[in-house]
Amino acid sequence: MSATLSIRIPEETKRQIEELATISHRKKSDILVGWINEKLELERWQIEEINHGIAEADAGLFATNEDRQALRKKWLG
Repeated sequence: MSATLSIRIPEETKRQIEELATISHRKKSDILVGWINEKLELERWQIEEINHGIAEADAGLFATNEDRQALRKKWLG
């Protein structure tokens, strides 16, 4: 099932989408739906990770000085 969504975009953006659709032999809607789905997944993941971090902080789960030093040594030598 699909639905229609109307948005306003700059003319240049529209031109670029049309050009990409032409050279990739894909429909504009397929390109845009793919981009929207990717962005939605990324945003959802970021928000979940932020909320997880906030919950850890609220529970007092912070890295110790030793934890930070071990990471610094691991990555910086």
